[in-house]
Amino acid sequence: MFSAEQYRAKATEFRALLAITPRSPSETSELRNLEQTYTTLAENEDWMAANIDKTVQCGKNGDNRTVLAEEESARFEAPGDDGDHASEYCPHHAPTETLRLRQHAR
Repeated sequence: MFSAEQYRAKATEFRALLAITPRSPSETSELRNLEQTYTTLAENEDWMAANIDKTVQCGKNGDNRTVLAEEESARFEAPGDDGDHASEYCPHHAPTETLRLRQHAR
């Protein structure tokens, strides 16, 4: 993974290429897009560094998918629910056919 400074250095390289010699419109556009991409990546890295407390952190073994799956599952369960009807509480995750069947059953 790159640091914000490395992304900024790459953006500066593309900016310099634009200033050195005249380019075709398509080449100029491509270089500007690359410069903007690397600038955005640098800004994202800065945001991540400043807001690390707002991000999901991996466990010691680097894999917290099980913990996240359990937390996500718990969000969709009603109190006292056994978890079998999670799609009722989060219909946008349910398959379309399941939703149609439930709508007709009501």
